[in-house]
Amino acid sequence: MANAENKTLNITLIKSLNGRLAAHKACASGLGLRRMHQTVQVIDTPENRGMINKIHYMVNVEEN
Repeated sequence: MANAENKTLNITLIKSLNGRLAAHKACASGLGLRRMHQTVQVIDTPENRGMINKIHYMVNVEEN
């Protein structure tokens, strides 16, 4: 892919990871989210979109 096509997503964790399924915690960790209200910027790839879709109820996503 060309760098011009690489879009990024801002992801913010809005709900706690406490008491969540281990797979959902792993998805948040894979996206780089560690604590509440932390925002990370990730590249918009199908793999990242899949993790976001799995934990959609815990995150806020903004496209850049």
